[in-house]
Amino acid sequence: MANYHFQFIDATHVSDGGALDLPNDDAARLEAELEASDLLNDPGEGDWHSWTVQVTDETGRHITSVRIGDLQGVNPRLHQI
Repeated sequence: MANYHFQFIDATHVSDGGALDLPNDDAARLEAELEASDLLNDPGEGDWHSWTVQVTDETGRHITSVRIGDLQGVNPRLHQI
């Protein structure tokens, strides 16, 4: 298991989303898509369309960036590993 760090970023803010131990990069990418989808589809969370979920591994290597607004109409749960 590797440790992956999640950050939520927009033009003026960076929010630490914490870290998760996941089996591989693909699992980290899927988790980022799931987090983004949850924020986009929960009206109580506010407007997250312009935010990005950025994932790095424990060495700081960039794994993925998921723009939350780009997931409009997409269900990442259909593509689970």
